[in-house]
Amino acid sequence: MVGSLEAQQAREVEILAETQEKIGDLFILRGRAEIRFRGALLKADEITYDNATGEATAEGNAELERESDVIRADRGQYNLRSGAGRFERVRAIVRIRPREDPDLLLSSNPFYFEAESVERLADGSYVAHHGWITNCTPESAKWKLRALRAVIRPGERVRLFGSSFHLGPVPLLFSPFFTHSLQERPRQTGFLLPSIGNNSRKGFTFSESFFWAINDNADLLVGAELFSQRGWSRRAQLRILPSARSAIAVSYLGVSDWRQVAVGGQRFDQSGEFAHIFTEAVLGRGFRTVVDLTYLSSLRFRLGFSETFNEAVVSEVHANAFVSNNPDTFYLNALFRQYRNFEIRQGVSLFNPLEETSVTIAGAPLFEFGTRPRWMNLRGVPLYFSLDSSAGGLRRTDRRMETPAMVQRFDVYPRVTLPLLRTPWLQLTPTFGFRATRYGARLVEAATTPGCPPDGRSGLRVLNCALERVTSDVAVDLRLPSLARIYERRGARYRHVLEPQITYHHVNGVRDFEQILRFDETDILTDTNELEYSLTQRLFRRETATTPDASGGMEGIREVASWRLAQKYFFDPGLDGALVPGQRNVVTALASLTGFAWSLGPRRFSPLISTLKVSPGRRYEAEWRLDFDTRGNKLTSSRLLVSTAVGRDVRAWLTHFVTRNDPLLQPRFHQLGFLVSYGQLNRRGLNAAFSAAWNIRQDFLPSTVAQVSYNWDCCGIALEFRRLGLGTVRSENQFRFAFLVANVGAAGTLRKAERLF
Repeated sequence: MVGSLEAQQAREVEILAETQEKIGDLFILRGRAEIRFRGALLKADEITYDNATGEATAEGNAELERESDVIRADRGQYNLRSGAGRFERVRAIVRIRPREDPDLLLSSNPFYFEAESVERLADGSYVAHHGWITNCTPESAKWKLRALRAVIRPGERVRLFGSSFHLGPVPLLFSPFFTHSLQERPRQTGFLLPSIGNNSRKGFTFSESFFWAINDNADLLVGAELFSQRGWSRRAQLRILPSARSAIAVSYLGVSDWRQVAVGGQRFDQSGEFAHIFTEAVLGRGFRTVVDLTYLSSLRFRLGFSETFNEAVVSEVHANAFVSNNPDTFYLNALFRQYRNFEIRQGVSLFNPLEETSVTIAGAPLFEFGTRPRWMNLRGVPLYFSLDSSAGGLRRTDRRMETPAMVQRFDVYPRVTLPLLRTPWLQLTPTFGFRATRYGARLVEAATTPGCPPDGRSGLRVLNCALERVTSDVAVDLRLPSLARIYERRGARYRHVLEPQITYHHVNGVRDFEQILRFDETDILTDTNELEYSLTQRLFRRETATTPDASGGMEGIREVASWRLAQKYFFDPGLDGALVPGQRNVVTALASLTGFAWSLGPRRFSPLISTLKVSPGRRYEAEWRLDFDTRGNKLTSSRLLVSTAVGRDVRAWLTHFVTRNDPLLQPRFHQLGFLVSYGQLNRRGLNAAFSAAWNIRQDFLPSTVAQVSYNWDCCGIALEFRRLGLGTVRSENQFRFAFLVANVGAAGTLRKAERLF
């Protein structure tokens, strides 16, 4: 039987029941009673509704459906007009749209909660008493969050008072207060879940953090961690977005090491600090400013307390700040920079923390101006003009010497490129350049220097005596005809191409090279008269379309392999005396071919450089680069990288790195690294990954990581074993875990940035 309430207009309230009874403004509904009002549906075995107040009382199997929420209870009261009500012995389903986050375990499961009573307030929020919540199947919930009282504001946040987290029937964590954001971009002030773990070097660890959502454009995270066997650490991270075109990020880590490490019978302190500041802003009129500053108190601190192997072995620290503008082809930079490299001899395993030394190079202020190749038409002759220029002060400090103050350096380098010959068979492109550099000081080893007053000392030192360098530069690039042949194989067309290239380079005018202070690549320029020749082979594949198209029935062309062989010949083996016999020589003419030092004196021929790249399919890639010394007929270095991805679930890569050159050039090294993973970070089911680095020469494992996780439809658990072997400085085993809750986040000691998936 269906009835309507005449006091309501446009049938805003509808009632449905097997039997109805009306006494004044009071409606009594029995037998599958229902009331519909503005998108809300109230159902029960019996409902009493007061039309004057809008109050409804439901008895027996009461159920309220509003939008995506469903509340079931033994009994309930609900005001149709205000939306407020109270329900007893509640079983409810709340559907929350998960935010799009690739780092979250996502699930379509709704949140299910039970409570002794639930109040729905007029503002749409809920207050639950003595209840629990989960997004697993209620009958076999793998986790539950219980609370004496919970305040839920859909779309905003959840607050729990007197809460405890249960994994199955086991309570794991108790908190007097807990809050969680339900916003699409969750940012809410409060304490984060504490993290508890164990470490072979640090002992029992406990950490806690506080997050402060300062405003919509700024937040601050501060925290501390206690190590039962070493001391404690503090950290902070500040993020600010002052405008849509600017950003500020500041991070800090400090450790107080109470228990010093013993090396060779001596103890040393690994306490230290690390800070990083990054700011970026677009100022208008094409100007952009960036500040990227890094501070590291000592390398022994980084080796002792960095969480991953890659972080621990980085010996370089950079600090840069600049303002730049790049109109058209021009560039203008004003900058400050500092570079610091901690010296590690013969690899990390032999690093001496008791005698830590470093090389520091600073430049302030520095100004750079120039243009990329700019096309010009001079009386009908096409040419390209390029310019690089700089001016500023530089300073260097290392074990051997220290500049007394900022050394002035001015450098200007204009060039003209003239495409003389452009034919399908031959291309000839010469470039003519002129370079002038002036230094405000020079490096000497004698007690006196001509033109400079002696100071009565001998040995290596810096004298405030100007040094000028004026050079001419000629480079001729010759591209010979390419040879090609086409093959047909199994429905695919292959094109094999041979590309020869010859480049002649002549630099003249570098004098007193041994007196030039070394700050960067500008200062390692030498005279040279050289010829570089190379041969590149390329293999292209083009799939044949099953249905011919307008282009002739072909589609999908890509390069599947390339192999380049290159070498240099020096008409002047000693580079006009710049190369010193029996010494490691790093100059522009030598470093432009390979990144490894290879000269201990004059040489006619450089090593033969081979670079092979293979990509037979979208799943497989390989790159193998090696340097072969033709003088000694030996392989001096080899770098191999092989990677594969089978579908979305299986990934693997292998690296092999070896150097076999003279120890004066670089330490001999032989290492194998690999990673194998199955699954994805948030994939349902079993996921596993294993990574290791094996130092074959010294026969030890500097880094080993194994991770295993299993994800259900509502949660997941991840375990990790990590070992760091850094010789006498650090040998450590780490055990970590993380518990993932679908659509919410993760808690534990396994951080997102350290996962292998």
